[in-house]
Amino acid sequence: MARQVTKAGDNRYCQARLEAAKWNEKLLTRAGAADEMGCVTEDSIKKYELGLTRPPNDAVALMADAYNAPELVLWYCANECPLGKNCREVPEMPPERTFVRLTNILNKLNASMQELAELMDSGAEDEADRRKIPRLWDEFLEARRRIDETLAVLEKLQNIP
Repeated sequence: MARQVTKAGDNRYCQARLEAAKWNEKLLTRAGAADEMGCVTEDSIKKYELGLTRPPNDAVALMADAYNAPELVLWYCANECPLGKNCREVPEMPPERTFVRLTNILNKLNASMQELAELMDSGAEDEADRRKIPRLWDEFLEARRRIDETLAVLEKLQNIP
């Protein structure tokens, strides 16, 4: 039974719920989703899906769990959370690609760690050394992002029914 969504069709919470409805028909409706979560009301879900209110992080965690969509938490943190808005969202990708991306960054990370060790040993006292720090910062952030991608894949694999 396909359901036509109009106003909330482009909303991530609505999309996650409807995607989950493919394996749990109860999630086809907001009332069913509210019943499934237990402590989030149908009206609250409606407001989240229509973008009228930003859900609190505990409601997002409940939706992610009920919809078997751990990526919803990552999306929330990267897009709606006041603290995490400036973080990068973890893209969805096949596990094989995630593994290759992580392997590639780990190879670069070894070189960055060696360079950081040399900077720390020398005390980064001259201007040339200090100019390396922003690049190293970016390389370590990219490594963290790739690890987050891998963790998201592992979490999804762990929760597959």
